[in-house]
This record gives sequence, structure tokens and C-alpha cells, in this order.
Amino acid sequence: MALGTSMNASATQSETPGWLAPIGWLGWLVVGTVGHLGATAALLVSAAWAFVRPSDDADDVGMWSATLTELSWMLCVGCPLVALVHVAMGSFLSLQAYYGSTFVDGTGAVVGVGLLRNLAPLMTGLTVAGFLPVRVVPELLDVQRRRRADGPESAPSPGRLAGSRLLAAAVATPLLSLWGFVVGTLVGWQSSQSLMGVPSEMFFMMFVRMIWYRDVVGVLVKGTLFGFFAAGLACSEGLSRDRSESAEDGSGVAGAVYGAAILRASCLSMAAILVINMTWFVLIYHAVPIYGPSLLQPPTP
Repeated sequence: MALGTSMNASATQSETPGWLAPIGWLGWLVVGTVGHLGATAALLVSAAWAFVRPSDDADDVGMWSATLTELSWMLCVGCPLVALVHVAMGSFLSLQAYYGSTFVDGTGAVVGVGLLRNLAPLMTGLTVAGFLPVRVVPELLDVQRRRRADGPESAPSPGRLAGSRLLAAAVATPLLSLWGFVVGTLVGWQSSQSLMGVPSEMFFMMFVRMIWYRDVVGVLVKGTLFGFFAAGLACSEGLSRDRSESAEDGSGVAGAVYGAAILRASCLSMAAILVINMTWFVLIYHAVPIYGPSLLQPPTP
């Protein structure tokens, strides 16, 4: 019997060629990604329902109070990080005009429009995707472990846990984007003065002339989407039952599970932000006439 079982196992192994292994890995990746996105979508629906359905627990913190708490720490952590990132962005755009020597008079427009239209929301979204899972994922994994040990009544529902973080990130990211835009513009202004001697009047006049109301709308819409997706993927990782069951106390693998979940949430969030930004550029900037180039007029015959 044992001999027959071993022969069947060896026959099964020999029937699968080694060159098919990458196909299995690809299938595992596709199925895992689809399953992760499905769990995230279900969590988003549950979070939306949590805002309209009152909690049954009288001691539970209200959703709006929890949202304000989450929003406060996101802004406190995000402001210095976003400012540091946009110091580099503002000086970089100003140096582009310096080394190109063709947009010196339009440095204010290059810095302001470049930041507000694309760089400020994109870099802020990537920054939020980097620091948000560091707190959210371990926090929610601990809640899941406590819920499993003490019973479902020991913690709020997953929708309530995720809802406050989703709304806070959706509000914090556009605010941080505008903050980064202000910091980058001021740094670009000072760089243009010290490197090229561009007068302040010229810098801000070109900035005001070239900026559009649609750019402000774009930074608000993209910032909201970036924060929402970053928080959604982080909450999905933190509320995953498989992750919480693996991170048991005393198992020796809790740190590895936490680190892997944080890394996965950050990478998926950054990939989602890049896809959203590219989609916005293709479907809005290219397809909608009012979002065309505003710095240079198209060539005429």
C-alpha cells in the first residue's frame, strides 16, 4: 500500500514539467491579487455601511471622533515628511529652468503648475502609502488577535475599524498635497532668486497667469483617491484573518508577519497610486480638451 502510494506520488511529480512552474506562480499571483482586491472591496462596503448604522455598543467611540483622532496623527506625521519631499521637488523644478535656460522667465509657472498639476499629489500619495501601513497594519492585526482571543464583542466591527481610517486618509492626503505644494513653491521661489535672480514679481506673476482652477480640482480629486486606496489596502492587510492567525504571541514569526504585511500594503498602495495617476493623465489630460497644455501654445501652421 505504502509502495503504491509512493509510486503514485512520484508519478504525479514526474508528470508536471519544471518549465510549467512559472505558470503556476503566475496563476497564484493573479488569484491572490484578485482575492485581495475582492476582500478590499467588501471591506469598503462594510466601512461605508458603518457610517450610517449606529453602533450597538454604548461604550464604542463614535465614528466621527475616531476619524478626527486618525486624521490628527496622519497630519502630524505627514506634514514634516511631505515638507521634506517637496523641498527637493521645488528646488528640482527651479533647477530645471536654470539648466535649461529657456524657461527662466516662466520659472514660477514651471514650479507652480508642475507641483499642483502632478508632482504634489503624486509624491504626497506615495509618502502616505509609505508611512500609513506602518501604524495601521500592526494596530489592526493586534485588534484581530484580541478579537479572536476574547470574542467578537471585544472590538468594533471591521467596517467601523476601517471606516475612520479610510475617511481620515481621504481628507488628510489632499490637505497634505496642498501643504507640499506650498512648501515646494516657496523653495522654488527662493531657488530662482538665488540662482537666476528672477524677481519675486515675475515669479508669482507667471505662476498666477498659468495656474488654472482645474488644477486645484485635480489635486483635490487625486489626493482623495490616493489616500482612500492607500488606507483601504492597509486596512485590508491589517484585518486579514490569515495574517492575524499567523502573528500569534510566542510563535516567533509575529515580527516577520507584521513586516511582510506592511511591505505588501505599501507596495500595493504605491502601485495603485501610479496606476490611478497614469489613468488620470491619459483619460483626463489627453481626452478632455480643457485639461490640455497650458504653458505652451500648440504650434500653428
